[in-house]
Amino acid sequence: MAPSLRALLAGIVDYAGLFPPAQLPLDAALRHYARYRTEPEAWMLARFVIPAAKLHEIEPHAEILASGAPFAFSVLARGGADADAWIDGLADDLEAVAAFRARHDDRVVVDVLEAKLPDALLGPDRLDELCDLLTHAVDLINEDGPPSLAPFYEPARRESWREDFAALGGALAATNTAELRRGRERCRVGGFKLRCGGADPAAYPSPEQVAFALLICRETNSPFKATAGLHHPVRHFNAAANATMHGFLNVFGAGVLGQALKLNEAEMAAVVADEDPARFSFDGELFRWRERAATRAQVEAARSLCVSFGSCSFDEPRDDLKKLNLLD
Repeated sequence: MAPSLRALLAGIVDYAGLFPPAQLPLDAALRHYARYRTEPEAWMLARFVIPAAKLHEIEPHAEILASGAPFAFSVLARGGADADAWIDGLADDLEAVAAFRARHDDRVVVDVLEAKLPDALLGPDRLDELCDLLTHAVDLINEDGPPSLAPFYEPARRESWREDFAALGGALAATNTAELRRGRERCRVGGFKLRCGGADPAAYPSPEQVAFALLICRETNSPFKATAGLHHPVRHFNAAANATMHGFLNVFGAGVLGQALKLNEAEMAAVVADEDPARFSFDGELFRWRERAATRAQVEAARSLCVSFGSCSFDEPRDDLKKLNLLD
């Protein structure tokens, strides 16, 4: 296996077997995740994704957590329609995380929280309110969260998506400063979460929207996380979904090359939009898309911001990589 491929895909899949289209029962999803951790491709696997409100439901299946390294979890926040409801929900989520960690002691790690933002707080005219919300979240996480928790914030994708995405970028830039975070180190820097698919074809963002989100993360030095619709390596039309699905090599390749080579938005969108697997190659220490190339060291550095994607399947990503002769 090429070192550049391993650098690009190490710990990149957050297993979301509880969610559609797989939508497995909790017991089955946990057992799948436990098995994946023992298989040759375990190096690609990161966290188990679960709503914070469902953490207590793991208790009857606690024996699954007993073996191997501690189980890593990314928890989904309850959210809320306005700032007050959102903050109340976050407080409840952090309480659920604390109780979960107390029950399972050193067998679990919860280090990522994913939260959808209230639509009403997005847009350039609400930037101050959004900054206040994220600052409040930092304080709550620092006071009541686990030892190290990275929050990722998901904006709605409306007609005003460019303004909404930019507003989130501005709020992240304002709240991720060393000055604001001094004394609040339990809360790691906040990140941008982008939804890349869903049950409706309209849920799939355009390449331009993906590229703009990646550009914002690069310009604000904010982590990027994706979810939904990224089961396969390369962008393609999927008849069952009646949509053109994004590829994780496209999305994370664009993020990595964008950082390493300072690509502009249009150049990153071209990487995201490419449907030819042959244009993505891993030649020893180099990752290439067409004539663009990043070294393994550049890929590793960029992955500190291009964090992971949630997928309800772990089999599809690795099986497709094998079909492309990228995995041994």
